[in-house]
Amino acid sequence: QPSRRRRLPHHPPPTRLLATFVLRLTSMPDLTTATDEAKAKRRMEIEAKLSDLRLQQAKETEQKAAFFGEHAGITCDGCGVAIIGYRYKCKDCSNHDVCENCYDTHLSGRVNNSLGKQVISNKVEDHRFALHKDKGFTPLVKKAPGLTEAKSARVKPNDPCSCGSNKKFKKCCGAGKAA
Repeated sequence: QPSRRRRLPHHPPPTRLLATFVLRLTSMPDLTTATDEAKAKRRMEIEAKLSDLRLQQAKETEQKAAFFGEHAGITCDGCGVAIIGYRYKCKDCSNHDVCENCYDTHLSGRVNNSLGKQVISNKVEDHRFALHKDKGFTPLVKKAPGLTEAKSARVKPNDPCSCGSNKKFKKCCGAGKAA
């Protein structure tokens, strides 16, 4: 009886296999530069978004500083304390003002009305608050030196006239104006 040999599948010799692998690697496009370019592009997008966010936060801080102060004669409808700091006024109610603490409570889903002087809705959906200041407002935060508005330059009497006549302002265009 002939011996039954199992035939083994034909495998190429290891040196040939290695040569095929090296050939395939060298013929592939350079993926590292493509991924580096994609990473650099993504990094630039993130940096642009971050700089925009920082600019927006700086603007919001500057705007909020204009509303931080003492609001004379205004008491919080939530806690009854005179409002010093931020004043939030409801856009939907005729006369509903809250302080910053009561506004934070509103954001968490509750409406404070401990005074009971006026009838207001206890539903959070019925109120839309916005920062507010009026004539009696006194700011507590001073603006930074770079954030102040530039004053217009005042023309002094002995300055050269702006019309180009090479005369002093007081002898030319400012002659009719009383000092």
